[in-house]
Amino acid sequence: MEPKKAFQYEKTFEVLSYQIDPFGKLRWSALGDLMQEVAWKHADSRDFGQALFDKGYMWVLSRMQIKVHKMPSWGDHIVVKTAGRGIHKLFALREFLVEDANGNTIAESMSAWLLLDVKSKRPQRPNQVLPSELFSENVDQENLPSKLADFEAVENCSELKVRPFDLDMNNHVNNVSYIRWVEDFCISDSIAFSELIINYISEAILHEQIVISSIKSDGGFLLSGKSNHKPVFLVSVR
Repeated sequence: MEPKKAFQYEKTFEVLSYQIDPFGKLRWSALGDLMQEVAWKHADSRDFGQALFDKGYMWVLSRMQIKVHKMPSWGDHIVVKTAGRGIHKLFALREFLVEDANGNTIAESMSAWLLLDVKSKRPQRPNQVLPSELFSENVDQENLPSKLADFEAVENCSELKVRPFDLDMNNHVNNVSYIRWVEDFCISDSIAFSELIINYISEAILHEQIVISSIKSDGGFLLSGKSNHKPVFLVSVR
């Protein structure tokens, strides 16, 4: 995912002690937190963040692909950049780029977001609220993160319960919480990966039991999170 256009917003961060994994590297979930923070700051700076929420709308992450070339370590300084990359049907696309202190690209990401009415939960057309100079319409579908297929056969399973810590200010499970669940599952099963694709399929609620299962696939693993056999999320790691 080579960047083709200039980025529209950036912020510098230091990797802190509570953000690292057992190997001394930035957690995938912490990386997701930083991307989410930069996305929110960018949206807020152009009045399609808090301003939209105040009008009864919310952004929901639908798909995301993250590729890490070199995960930063405790104490490193990194720059997280972001930009709108257009609209495909109901999806607003957002790209991220992470650089080290020397300007080297260490991680890349493309994400697809849906704009929902808070009350009805129905998708709204993003071109009605997004700045046209930041989000052009009818972009090429190749920029859209892949849609993953569900699977039945499993090699390993783990169960967890949705906790208050997992929720955001909308009382929904934060998109980064799903990444944290996947990261913990993979660490526990000694699954190393440098690329993650996640599809957010349905909403998980407080105290719900989520069963995570995995199967080997094409040099990596497919993971699913289900509640009462209903898919909540699907993930590919490799």
